[in-house]
Amino acid sequence: RQLCLLLNAENIFHSMADILLREEDLKFASTMVHTLNTILLTSSELFQLRNQLKDLKTPESRNLFCCLYRSWCHNPVTTVSLCFLTQNYKHAYDLIQKFGDLEVTVDFLTEVDKLVQLIECPIFTYLRLQLLDVKNNPYLIKALYGLLMLLPQSSAFQLLSHRLQCVPNPELMQTA
Repeated sequence: RQLCLLLNAENIFHSMADILLREEDLKFASTMVHTLNTILLTSSELFQLRNQLKDLKTPESRNLFCCLYRSWCHNPVTTVSLCFLTQNYKHAYDLIQKFGDLEVTVDFLTEVDKLVQLIECPIFTYLRLQLLDVKNNPYLIKALYGLLMLLPQSSAFQLLSHRLQCVPNPELMQTA
């Protein structure tokens, strides 16, 4: 966080992602990616960087996304959170479908639980508002239901279940 205040945040994250691509200790790489992802999603210092990643219309933002994505793949749950941040909902859904092939550990479920908690934070307000547009965001809804199905019945399960119960019926949302 402090480096991002003093130097260009995009360059810092780009450099860290490049370094982690070459890391041979996969557990360490996964932990570092998780830490960097948490900083990216929660630090006020990285507001501009998050906004840049939300809008992948510039070559710089697409390049940053691709760079981060390659490193973020060291950790499946952080990869999904990056897809949520960048509004790549279909890809997030596709990744979540692949989670059925992974070994589901307590650590994995803890990370999914933390992602659900993050979805309820201010950083993802835009994502929650996009749930109102059911017709144009079916993969967002499917991805969130996929996360729900991964979770044991816990407080995170209840939280996400309640959120999804608030998704409006598409027929009631028609304005024509």
